Amino acid sequence: MDFNLLTSVSWNELPILVFAALLGLVFALVIRQNQKDYLELMGILASEHHDLPRGTGRQPPAA
Repeated sequence: MDFNLLTSVSWNELPILVFAALLGLVFALVIRQNQKDYLELMGILASEHHDLPRGTGRQPPAA
């Protein structure tokens, strides 16, 4: 395999590189938003757990 072809980027590969960079950005943004949603959900569940009266039989969410 000729690795010299991989060292030179021409105009033909530019759209592929731009698409790959944008795809990576979208993945990073989705993962970041999922983390925020998860932390918000855990906060809601924790606040609901503290609001429950004693003896309801419900267990706290696993950490």
